[in-house]
Amino acid sequence: MQAHAAMGPHDHFDMVTSAGVLRLHDPRRFGAVVYAYGNGDPVMHRLLGKLGMEPLSDDFRWDAFFSGLRSSRAPIKQVLLAGRLVVGVGNIYASEALFLAGIRPTMESSRIGPVRARRLYAAIRQVLELAVQRGGSTLRNFSSADGSVGHFQSEARVYGREGAPCHTCGTAVRMVRQGQRSSYFCPRCQRA
Repeated sequence: MQAHAAMGPHDHFDMVTSAGVLRLHDPRRFGAVVYAYGNGDPVMHRLLGKLGMEPLSDDFRWDAFFSGLRSSRAPIKQVLLAGRLVVGVGNIYASEALFLAGIRPTMESSRIGPVRARRLYAAIRQVLELAVQRGGSTLRNFSSADGSVGHFQSEARVYGREGAPCHTCGTAVRMVRQGQRSSYFCPRCQRA
C-alpha cells in the first residue's frame, strides 16, 4: 500500500482503499461522512432523513417542488440552499438557476407563481446538467476524485461577477449577502 499525504487542518476523513485514498477536505465544514448500518439506523435518519429531492433524478417532481415553494416564506435562495426541498443546489448553482428563471434571490418563496416556478424547476436541472458536463466548479481548491478541476464557473452568468455587465441586458450584476452567503443577480433581468 502506498503512503499518502498527511492530513491537513481542513481534512476530516480518509478512506484508504486499494485504489488510493478518498479524503474529505472541507474548510467550511458543510460535509459529513455517514456510515449506516441499514435503513433503520437512527443516526442516518437524523442526518439524512429530511433531505429533499435530487434534481437530476426521476424523483424530482414538479408538484412536490411547487408545493414546497408555496409552503415557505423564506427567500427563495435560502430555500434552495437549505436542502429540504432539493439537494445539490449549492450557492453557485442557485444563483445561476435563479438568473435563468428571472427570479431575484431575495424573493419570498411562497410568492413565486406557477409560471416562474416552472422556469426555476427547469433551470435547476439545466444548470446542474451543465455543471456535471463541465466537471463542477473550482473556485479555490476543489478537485474531483481523479484530481481534475471543474470548469462550470467560467460559464457563470452572474455568480462572482459583481459590477460586471449582465450578458443579457448589460446592467451591472449586483451582490447581496443572505445568511453569510453571497447572492449574485441582475437587477433588470431578475426584477422580482
